[in-house]
Amino acid sequence: MVQWIADVLGPGFEQHTLLLPGGDEATLVRCTDAPTGPVPQFQNIDVLYIHGWSDYFFQKDLARFWTSRGARFFALDLRRYGRSLRPGQIPGFITDLADYGVEIDAALHLMGQGAGRGESNRELVLLGHSTGGLTASLWAGNNPGRVSALVLNSPWLEFQASGVVRSAVAPWLAAGSRINPARPLPTIDPGIYTRAVSTAFDGEWDYDLSWRPEQGFTLTPGFLHAVFTAQARVARGLNLDCPALVMLSQKSYLQPRWSENAKAADVALNVQAVAARAVDLGPEVCIRRIDGAFHDIFLSPQGIRDVAYSTMGRWAQDTLDATRRDLWSDLSISQKAGG
Repeated sequence: MVQWIADVLGPGFEQHTLLLPGGDEATLVRCTDAPTGPVPQFQNIDVLYIHGWSDYFFQKDLARFWTSRGARFFALDLRRYGRSLRPGQIPGFITDLADYGVEIDAALHLMGQGAGRGESNRELVLLGHSTGGLTASLWAGNNPGRVSALVLNSPWLEFQASGVVRSAVAPWLAAGSRINPARPLPTIDPGIYTRAVSTAFDGEWDYDLSWRPEQGFTLTPGFLHAVFTAQARVARGLNLDCPALVMLSQKSYLQPRWSENAKAADVALNVQAVAARAVDLGPEVCIRRIDGAFHDIFLSPQGIRDVAYSTMGRWAQDTLDATRRDLWSDLSISQKAGG
């Protein structure tokens, strides 16, 4: 019997601890809200959300967007993040993003998702933010036939400078990761993003600053090497067998000092570099740029969030509607018959 307990997000949310090999733990969160709309467009859909670097799941509105339309919504706090962070651990530390496949697989098993499409009566939407978007893309590439749709919210698909710079820096990071993968690197986050989103500063979101600290977790060579390795894999082409939606802000603000411009831009990623890299995910990629969006698009101001939710909902409905897929898949046959 799987034991779900009350979650820190309060009513409507529960959590379950996933025990991983080697003594680590991850946490699966589920939203228990019932559909509220007259037409549950996503009633046969399971959504699994994967957070980004120096982050955890707290976006209740995102969960309720999906559950109100009939989907089942789940979110992972990966090992050494948020609910899964244990005393003595290095927050966010990992040396290979593919290792997260262990908790993703465990979560999907608990969700009742089969080992491939057709083995569950529910389709799977994998939803990832930032490093979680890179991790989700990597997992989808390593597990063909499992994902029906991939939704990426400002995914960290490419280094902030460029792929050329990433390739030049990668050997140094690889050497550092071999020698001392957990060595603390200098802090480069001045806290601009936190100032934009947290109620402790200029933002509107209330979250646990011990799980999502003002200046982020301390970077290590092991973690950065894991990210660069995954980004290089994307650059070689993942050839995903599922459609992907990539949502990005229209512009970046990557300066070390505060400006009001930070409240209308992605302050973590080079969105131009990510947009260019996104086409290497696979043959069916939709890129949507949202003016004024934050790095986490669903933490943007209300009007921008509304655009993002509408974009995601329309795309998901078009992508996952079996009737529409069947209609257009028969078009070439109809044309030949008519000719």
